[in-house]
Amino acid sequence: MFRKFYEIILIILLVSTVAFPNDKISGKVTDAKTNEPLVGVNVLVVQSKVGTVTNTDGYFEIDNLTDGDYDLKFSYLGYSTVTKKIKVDSNIPIIIDVKLQEKAIDLAEVIVTGNPFLVETKDLSQSFVTISKLDLTIKSGGTVADVLNFQPGIAVRSNGIATGRPVIRGFSNNKVLILEDGLRMGDLSSASDDHAVSDDGSDAEKIEVIEGPSSLLYGSNAIGGVVNIITDAIPSSVQQGLNGELLLQGATVNNEYLGNAHLNYGLGRIAIHGKFFKRKGADYNVPGGGKTFNSDINSYGSLFGISYLPDWGTIGLSYDDYNNKYGLPTLPDADEIVYIDMHKKEYKFSTNINKVNSFVTSMSLKAGYLNYNHNEISKLDGTIGTAFAMKTTSADLSFIHKPFIDNSNGIFGLYGLFQKYDVNGDEALTPNADYLSLAAYFVEKFNFDPIGISFGARYEINNVKFPTATLTDSVFDGGENKFNTLSISFGLVYNINESTSIFTNIANAFRPPTIEELSSYAIHEALLSFDIGNRFLKKENSIGIDIGLRSQEQNYYLQLTGYFNKVNNLIYRQPLALFYSEDIDPLTDNVIGFNSSGEGFRVHKYNQADADVYGFEAKFSYEIVNGFTSTVVSDYVRAKNKTTNENLPLIPPFRFSIDLRYATSKYWFGTTWNLAAAQKDVAPNEEVTAGYGLVGIYAGVKLLTGKFAHIIDLKVTNLLDQAYKDNLSAIKDFAYMPGRNIILNYKFIF
Repeated sequence: MFRKFYEIILIILLVSTVAFPNDKISGKVTDAKTNEPLVGVNVLVVQSKVGTVTNTDGYFEIDNLTDGDYDLKFSYLGYSTVTKKIKVDSNIPIIIDVKLQEKAIDLAEVIVTGNPFLVETKDLSQSFVTISKLDLTIKSGGTVADVLNFQPGIAVRSNGIATGRPVIRGFSNNKVLILEDGLRMGDLSSASDDHAVSDDGSDAEKIEVIEGPSSLLYGSNAIGGVVNIITDAIPSSVQQGLNGELLLQGATVNNEYLGNAHLNYGLGRIAIHGKFFKRKGADYNVPGGGKTFNSDINSYGSLFGISYLPDWGTIGLSYDDYNNKYGLPTLPDADEIVYIDMHKKEYKFSTNINKVNSFVTSMSLKAGYLNYNHNEISKLDGTIGTAFAMKTTSADLSFIHKPFIDNSNGIFGLYGLFQKYDVNGDEALTPNADYLSLAAYFVEKFNFDPIGISFGARYEINNVKFPTATLTDSVFDGGENKFNTLSISFGLVYNINESTSIFTNIANAFRPPTIEELSSYAIHEALLSFDIGNRFLKKENSIGIDIGLRSQEQNYYLQLTGYFNKVNNLIYRQPLALFYSEDIDPLTDNVIGFNSSGEGFRVHKYNQADADVYGFEAKFSYEIVNGFTSTVVSDYVRAKNKTTNENLPLIPPFRFSIDLRYATSKYWFGTTWNLAAAQKDVAPNEEVTAGYGLVGIYAGVKLLTGKFAHIIDLKVTNLLDQAYKDNLSAIKDFAYMPGRNIILNYKFIF
């Protein structure tokens, strides 16, 4: 595998030795108000994907351009992004001066996820969340979910600090699809609360979330929504010469430190990217001075990516090595203390061909191979209770075609995924399994100004094969489960004016049951539970509708959405008033087994029922005075079993947050207040949680010294050290959430 990988890199490097034209453009970027030069502005030639940054005098220079028309994009933290059209002629020197305006409201740039035609955000028919550079700096945390928490409609499922995973509109685990650069993560974080997402959370260029049933382009497991972590693993532009970022971070709540280095190098049409990181933290503090036992984390990894960017598109490869060792919180006197030792090696290939002169105008191929494994290991004697291994091969091939009529766009594609899943050990939860998914899809979009219409469909074949296995002294019969699904979506946007639109999206989406849901039958030591699957589960079917309003100007941004999902055969993990123990009954000398006396592990069973899931989410940002903004976020979701009229488990309560911020291009400071109401609408045998309100503060500064930039950012979360329990925490019955945390970041940009 390594040999083939490096052979391809060698071929790309040889191709890059071909001589390229050397037409040049240059210019200066300044602040529109002060006329001061801006240092470190990102300058990108959109068509050729060649980029650079401005120097200490605000000047930039880009070579290797052929004659023709280009879009020159200027982006800078704290300023509005500007695109200039230029015409390159080898006989005429190009010198351009650009003035950038400071911005307080981070008006969303074009969303990539679920938006193959790159239409403006006001023309999207679904709710979305985007986290860009400044908010990534301010909201930085140990996981991607920490960054997204208290965004509209997004909460966090956790089992201590290490395992945060997004929950969207009450849907979690296998109902929320996490992507990295458009490909599935390929880990086991969706299978159980104790499994972490195999991403450090500190290296994203941008995070995008499309809420609601988004399965047409990305497949099943997206009934709740899609989270796409956008990185520069396979570089999308050539930065001339060497540049990069070095990040150092410390946190007091668990004495954590993080070191992260990103390096970029451009040579002709070749772009190279490297990343290295190390994170280590001890058991985290809780309010009152105690600690959560066995909640430590130790992760490290590296990444190498290379791409070639000719005029016709891009082609690139990347290799990612990720390792994470973390404890699963428990009581100090527990019979078993477990930690997880996780490893992931991933190879990705990506190519885009843009200049195709036929019915198909462009094509894109993304493919990956991932080797993932983790062991659940006893800290007491070092034995492996369960060893999980999964090998995933996936590919997505899509084509954009010529319009059928004026003002239309269309895309169609093919998708394939094969997973080989192995579970070994005395505490194996499921049998081994092979999973195959094949799909074909299309999306068409029409613009009849002021109305935009989109519709699409996806047909998917899912096949799970099990061998015969013994689980907890019970024989599981081998066999095959097949699930064929057809998902359909229709969206409509009406632009009231240039800044305001109303939208609706109706989707009929399906999700097949997972291996864990179908076949679990064993003690899950890491979750202190006994899990029971159901071989006869049917596929889920969600018929959902969103209705929303979106409006934005230079001084405000508003998005308000209401939604209703009618879910047939919803699969959920239900806690029962039943327990399982392997201890010996002293009266009978028999294994206690299943009982209702509270002895042993609580039994959780995967059930299925028709359900209604509905709610709203809102976000409003307003610039009160120049540079001073207020952002208000609120959301609410209910989920009811239609048969029993009971609440479904693990649903977030009503939430409200406010962020008051003053920001310029050189410094920023602010305060946050995150409020969660008491969650009394709980499922049978689920714990009620009290409400809480958390206060936070933050401040940051950007300093320039010569050719370098320094960003220093200080953040304090849970400022008042409030003791609270979150409804989505898997350990809420015995552990509080983290106490006061002081986080200091230093980033060096060169």
